[in-house]
Amino acid sequence: MDEFLEKIEKHRDEFFRFILRNVWDSGVAEDVFSQGVLAAYENRAKYTPGSNFRAWMYRILLNKCYVANRETGRAFDSLDHPAAKDAPAIEKDDFSDVIQNPTEVLEQCGDEVYRAFRGLSTAQRSCILLRGIEKFSYQEIADIMEIPVGTVMTHLARGRKKLRNELTDYAQESGVIKKLPRLFKKSTDITGSNATA
Repeated sequence: MDEFLEKIEKHRDEFFRFILRNVWDSGVAEDVFSQGVLAAYENRAKYTPGSNFRAWMYRILLNKCYVANRETGRAFDSLDHPAAKDAPAIEKDDFSDVIQNPTEVLEQCGDEVYRAFRGLSTAQRSCILLRGIEKFSYQEIADIMEIPVGTVMTHLARGRKKLRNELTDYAQESGVIKKLPRLFKKSTDITGSNATA
């Protein structure tokens, strides 16, 4: 087998998972994977031996995902999307169980996580997947997506914030994180309206 195809085969499952998480349809994912492999094979002369093959291949696959999403009517959310409202800060200690045993947490996740992840823009989802799952550095993600490192950081921050906004109540109800105590108690003033004390 060709050395180039061996490299693709070595990372096949990883590449397919990435595509599936970006297009959300297994039939489309198979087509995108095939198109990506074909495009990479046809352009294998442009690959520089010794450079990061995974990053080069992810760039091709990401472009194919963009095209597939555009064809199915999915578009990027604006960076000024109204859903990107400020979220209250949550202390890192509240997530200590999640950080120590993420596999257990993921096994407990339900459809809420799936829906929240689908609610991210393609750029946010891609940055989170490349960073969190595939363990690429910010610079490698920037190279793959052909965007500045600062933009990668913005997509990661906004994507994480959106996931946090969407999933905090679910995580608290599921017992994944502890509920934060109320700092102020609701009370009723003389006029009968609710006020905070």
